[in-house]
Amino acid sequence: MTTEEFNRISSEEVKTILPKLKIIARAKPTDKSRLVKIGQELNLVVGMTGDGVNDAAALKKADVGFAMGSGTEVAKEASDVVILDNNIKSISMAVLYGRTIFKNIRKFIIFQLTVNICAMTLSIIGPFIGIRTPVTVIQMLWINMIMDTLAGLAFAYENPSKEFMKEKPKPKHEPIINSYMHGEILLTGFYSAMLCILFLKLPIFKELIRVTNNYEYFMTAFFTLFVFIGIFNAFNARTKYINLFHDITKNKVFIIIFIMVIVIQLYLVYYGGNIFRTYGLTLNELAIVLTLALTVIPFDILRKLYLKKKNNKAYL
Repeated sequence: MTTEEFNRISSEEVKTILPKLKIIARAKPTDKSRLVKIGQELNLVVGMTGDGVNDAAALKKADVGFAMGSGTEVAKEASDVVILDNNIKSISMAVLYGRTIFKNIRKFIIFQLTVNICAMTLSIIGPFIGIRTPVTVIQMLWINMIMDTLAGLAFAYENPSKEFMKEKPKPKHEPIINSYMHGEILLTGFYSAMLCILFLKLPIFKELIRVTNNYEYFMTAFFTLFVFIGIFNAFNARTKYINLFHDITKNKVFIIIFIMVIVIQLYLVYYGGNIFRTYGLTLNELAIVLTLALTVIPFDILRKLYLKKKNNKAYL
């Protein structure tokens, strides 16, 4: 419609036709500001693109303002994003990278809170069942380095995917932790804690792992179990797909970091000594620990299969 037609109708009428409204010919600065306001009243996230001084008011009022790199300084100052290549298609790339960053934050939160739930459960339940200090302060520092710094870097390099653009826009007040994340964090977190508690308390594991007066080999095995549960959970957290290696080659940083973590952890097991309270495990003992830690993967796959069967629409 033309600017004259647009100004003849009320805001309520505009709201009814807004989903089908594509072009307002010869739009004035007041028309742009009015459209932004109406869109926001409908609880929409409004983006505004412009390059002139007369666009500044609407750019400032919009939820996200995009100014062209060749535009006026006033327009650039009023906007949130400056499109340096002056290509309007770059807006879609900005949306893609925004969605990717949001998903990567969610993946990291799943990984970190899963480990935290496991550690917290051990800390709360442990004293009641005779488990006081399953890991030392130095061991916890290494675990924290994996959880925070290294995992943060690994998930930050998750690659953008075109399939993200097929998803519906998220509401303004979309919580960072959604129902999909709640399920994975709680179920996998408590399962990991249960594995750790059973390992420490069931007599069968004390038959499979050497037990001495100081429990040095047994506690080394527990430390290794806890770390590898976290490593395998990282693969669970990075994708909603059953195939844990979906697009993993596009994130070489993730692969390099977790290979490095595995190598360092194995080095600590055999050469950590008194500093890390670690003493070399036999290959058989190491295989038992790794197999037990690996069970977090089929456990999470069962959760994903259940959601798929229920046609659950919640995702990262």
